[in-house]
Amino acid sequence: MKPTQIVPKILKKNEKNVKSICKSYNTMERSITASWVLHAIKITLGYESVRQEILVHYFPTLHRGNITKIRKAGFKNHVITFDAFIKPGKTRDEKSQKIQKYLENVVKMTGVVVFTATNIQMDENDLETHYQTFIVDNDNKKVYVIDPANDITVVKTSKSSKKILDSGQGIYYAQVAHETVRPFFEQNTDYDVKMVPLSHPAQIIEDDVFCQSWSLYILIALLSNEAYRTTAQFEIPEAQIDKYETILDFYKKLLKDVPSFATQLDEEYTKEINGCVDCDKTKLLKIKPSKWVPKMKKEDMSV
Repeated sequence: MKPTQIVPKILKKNEKNVKSICKSYNTMERSITASWVLHAIKITLGYESVRQEILVHYFPTLHRGNITKIRKAGFKNHVITFDAFIKPGKTRDEKSQKIQKYLENVVKMTGVVVFTATNIQMDENDLETHYQTFIVDNDNKKVYVIDPANDITVVKTSKSSKKILDSGQGIYYAQVAHETVRPFFEQNTDYDVKMVPLSHPAQIIEDDVFCQSWSLYILIALLSNEAYRTTAQFEIPEAQIDKYETILDFYKKLLKDVPSFATQLDEEYTKEINGCVDCDKTKLLKIKPSKWVPKMKKEDMSV
């Protein structure tokens, strides 16, 4: 869902309240800008090529020895992201089978292979995506599943609500993990599949649409010094405002460390604003997200 332009309704002006009205209007303008910037970040961090560039920046040897094998399997990039969408004339089962076909190649490789997959859309009107990342450790025959909505307090039992499809299910069900990835490994290999437990769910409210960000953030943290092997539980702040601060700090670090991400973000933002039909393009196009985000505060994330 795209942000919308908000126009404050000022019913009365007098000398007493003009200062507070101006302050309120400025706050609204900042909120509008923040919503568009975050919208552009969400889209940018969902792109396969962007996720690959970021991961290769931090881990230059990622997939060394396997890159040619992955490309020979029919993939342009070697850090794959399977999006949610089904091509015309195709089915959900075919999309799931495509992912499992990829996994058939992965288990023939050595070392660690990482990829991203989103829940597969139910129909053409289903535009909700939920990103999950996966670490396949071929040498140790283990698969680590990162679900940003993972809730360790949820345990599925015979008395659980029918809405609870699996233990650890948070506000979003990790459908592609439980119905595509896990079955492949359980039915075709002797690999151990483990959901990475989060101390608190990264996503706890439906307005939090940062699964692209959280899945990448946690993946990078776990790949660092092979932390995925020793991390019993990944720490996520409990309070929503602290979650926002964590992910905002992540954005600031990416912009500082990965120049190509800054360029792609600015381009995506401009494209989105130019496509907006009900916003103040003149003002919004003066904003450069790569320069604006470093000045953002955690409170700006709640838009």
